[in-house]
Amino acid sequence: MTATNVLDWVVALFVCWASLTAIVQSPHETAQCAAPYTTGSAVRTIPPTPAKAEIEAMIRDMKLHD
Repeated sequence: MTATNVLDWVVALFVCWASLTAIVQSPHETAQCAAPYTTGSAVRTIPPTPAKAEIEAMIRDMKLHD
């Protein structure tokens, strides 16, 4: 066996191990790695509904690009 062949096998085994670890990982462990939710005091606002003229302009622009 050459050094390149051994390195290929080691990399392949590592990829398989990482894939299996990701598949078998429990949901509890996944939750610990997730980004925490922000608990800021900022008020979330819903963006305003676009006017009919704006919607028609967007549709016209889409038709021009096709």
